[in-house]
Amino acid sequence: MTGATAAPEHARLAEFWFAKGWAEGDVSVAGEVFADDFVLNGRKVGPDGPRRSVRAVHSAFSDIGVTLDLVLTDGSHVVTHYTTTARHTGVYRGVPASGRWIKVSGIVIWEIRDGKVVRDWNVFDTGEVVAQITAPAADGK
Repeated sequence: MTGATAAPEHARLAEFWFAKGWAEGDVSVAGEVFADDFVLNGRKVGPDGPRRSVRAVHSAFSDIGVTLDLVLTDGSHVVTHYTTTARHTGVYRGVPASGRWIKVSGIVIWEIRDGKVVRDWNVFDTGEVVAQITAPAADGK
């Protein structure tokens, strides 16, 4: 699938992964979305890479919500700008559960071939997450 005919399918693939994989934590769908030779930020990880990422996030956060703010397609690529909200209920980057809510945005660029993601470049500000879960309480306590 190429060009305009691929665009709706690529957008649906991103919508499916963010809803089922990230928000719901359903790692069983990773094999449907990511190719066996899937490369994440320059490293070949296959579908197990996204599975590990989702499990790690879900062990540290609950009530995860993902809003797709923008989904753009161009040939074999799909670009997604998203906003994640979640409650910090487990250890994240050495920070024990705070119970605080976070809200952070990110950008993902995927290359898709034969209906599966083969390459991913992403930007997500983990420093902002840590800042939100470690900031002094508004009441100073």
